[in-house]
Amino acid sequence: MGDKHNTTSKYTNSIFEESWWLNAVSPNEWQEIFIKKDDKVAARWAVPIQKKKIRMPKLTQTIGFWIDPYIIENDHYLNEQKNIILELIDKLPSKNTVLDLDSKNHYFLPFIWKGFSVKPCVSYRINDLSNINAVYARFNKIVKKNIKAGKNKCSVQEIDDISILYELMRKTFQLQKRKYPIKQELLENIYSACKKHNACKLIYAVDNEKNVHSGALFVYDERVCYYLVAGTDPKFRSSGANSLLIWEGIKFASTVSKVFDFEGSMIEGIEHFIRQFNATPTLYYNIRNVGIAKELFEVFKPKIKRLIGYKI
Repeated sequence: MGDKHNTTSKYTNSIFEESWWLNAVSPNEWQEIFIKKDDKVAARWAVPIQKKKIRMPKLTQTIGFWIDPYIIENDHYLNEQKNIILELIDKLPSKNTVLDLDSKNHYFLPFIWKGFSVKPCVSYRINDLSNINAVYARFNKIVKKNIKAGKNKCSVQEIDDISILYELMRKTFQLQKRKYPIKQELLENIYSACKKHNACKLIYAVDNEKNVHSGALFVYDERVCYYLVAGTDPKFRSSGANSLLIWEGIKFASTVSKVFDFEGSMIEGIEHFIRQFNATPTLYYNIRNVGIAKELFEVFKPKIKRLIGYKI
């Protein structure tokens, strides 16, 4: 874990588009679409498909399409990109599609022209990790206070056991009277694949009595380090351990990646917490083509959840 010399594959925007990642989160349930120009790969899209539906795998932030940077740089009027995106859409193995595109996929109009609905989503990023002291200086004073409190109560340890983090997440959801929606097997698959490719760091905050306050799994490539999964024991949620682990993750990210991504949330309370780290909002787009009945259900689902007191 933590080897800064891991490499990225051609034709990907992020770690989530790597073949090995998709094999971990969607084994035997994804396929690649390629478009070639002059015998060279002009575009690639790795598409997860299950039961004739294209859906995002769990614990996977985005799955976008890669277009040759040379084309993007020289396609000043978007003509070639438009044609490539339209061709990619036509090659999708199913029109029943819900995907979150990579933030680099900002030209979304071809999807609208093909009948998709497009919704903006937000992640939060620290885009410059070159001066880690300057990064810390920009944190909110409450964040700094929590980091200090966490340091006073806990030590940060690398423990090669993902089941501890899973149990922390299970306890967190149990407090909300909800079931954690991720299977332990999936988390284990991701952790195993990332270790094999030197693409993760798993850390815990542990006190002197060996109580584990918080845990966090970061996954990364040379472009971006993602705050993928984190959990805190409800008994210790005011200890500052969570903020401490985020800070440790950011410091680690500065040694292996160019950007730190909080995997930002559309939930107001979580979004507020992330903003205190002085992270920058980063837009990416959700594309949907599921039929009118499903669209209406998705529109009303948040309102129904609020009525029954379900936390969204």
